[in-house]
Amino acid sequence: MRSFLLVILFLLSSSLAAAERTTVRAIVSASNAPPYALFDESGSLSAGISKDILDELSKRSELNWQYLPLPRGRVEQWLLRDDADIACFLNPAWVEQPEQLLWSPALFTTQQVIVRRSTSPAIQNITDLFGKRLGTDRGFSYPELDAIFAQRLAVRDDASSLQINLSRLQKQRLDAVLTVDLAYLYHQQQYPSEDLQADPLWAEPANVYCALNQHQPELTARLLLTLQQMVADGTVANILQRYRQAEPSNQSTPVL
Repeated sequence: MRSFLLVILFLLSSSLAAAERTTVRAIVSASNAPPYALFDESGSLSAGISKDILDELSKRSELNWQYLPLPRGRVEQWLLRDDADIACFLNPAWVEQPEQLLWSPALFTTQQVIVRRSTSPAIQNITDLFGKRLGTDRGFSYPELDAIFAQRLAVRDDASSLQINLSRLQKQRLDAVLTVDLAYLYHQQQYPSEDLQADPLWAEPANVYCALNQHQPELTARLLLTLQQMVADGTVANILQRYRQAEPSNQSTPVL
């Protein structure tokens, strides 16, 4: 906590800060599965955890927001180049240059899960993945499994969405799908299926943060302090809880 406050004080006192802008460029990756991000038919961000958190951050910081729906693979570079100010649902282990970014307090933790057909054996350790084709999210990092992908002990098969991966799994085009607990829970609430089963990955749950660029010290300090308040007063936890209890949408599973 002390080191976090020291960062804030440094940013606030920086004499090199550019004139404060009133519009924050916030990345909401189009690769994030619901309920983290929900987009309408025009491709605009319409709802989701990310929008709720950032909307509240916008309200409290009294700043305007511009949402940038980028693919996951472009997020880090846009922050490093000062083409964007903030992106959430990241972890230092998931980017190439974490030391070049500033990090908020942890927003929450997320558990990775491996989804399989319910008729398949449980996946309990890394050797259970050998020889399997795994559905993954394009642009996402999987540090715990990078070694087996590099050694071709398992096949990484990217898709643009969790829905596509789960559809391919049910059609037996994949052996398993990698995702996170809340995304899978939300999908099952919207499209209930007894054909699927999720096993937790053996790794510890990961903390999830917002990453901010270092080019706008005054703006960054303002956002970091507000995020700290939102975590401390339970705002972020309440937003998450709403989506854990989401009502089914009564939509049929899309044909992909």
